[in-house]
Amino acid sequence: MLESLIEMVKSFIISFGDLGIFIGNFLSSSIIPIPSEAVLFAQGAVGLELVKITVLGAIGSTLGSIVCYYIGRYGRNFLEKYGKYFFVSSEKLKFSEKWFKRWGSYTILVSRIIPVIPFKIFSIASGILKMNFKTYLALTFIGSFPRCFLLAYFGFLSSTNIYLTILAIAILFAIPALIDRINRKK
Repeated sequence: MLESLIEMVKSFIISFGDLGIFIGNFLSSSIIPIPSEAVLFAQGAVGLELVKITVLGAIGSTLGSIVCYYIGRYGRNFLEKYGKYFFVSSEKLKFSEKWFKRWGSYTILVSRIIPVIPFKIFSIASGILKMNFKTYLALTFIGSFPRCFLLAYFGFLSSTNIYLTILAIAILFAIPALIDRINRKK
């Protein structure tokens, strides 16, 4: 399934070029259930310039996340009732609220930088918790750069060396598990 999604994203990018980079990242960062990892990976695999993917991806991702922020800000009751249809469960909201209470606004930065953390839920939670919008926007934009670069770079590597890509992805999935383990010991 992921492979077919990546192929679909590739054909979209080839058809729309730079606008496709922006739109793909905008949509994957908004409430639409498209994994940003697959979008960025495919953009890199197509062989587009990494700098272009990083910049346009960060802009698209940031603007798309504003949708989630405002959904959280004004739609908590709706999300609690219908969120499961958008892959937003009340458990995920409670989890993200705990992170915010513990780590504050750094939660947004970290959720953007580490590629396997589902940042949409943190964008929604920052709206629910009425995080300062300018702070949210700045941290989202800053954190989107490394995320976009890393995932696009792994996509690029996959077109040349699949084993290196598998290793890199395994390491990325290990990072959140390691962070969780460290936090549980505290």
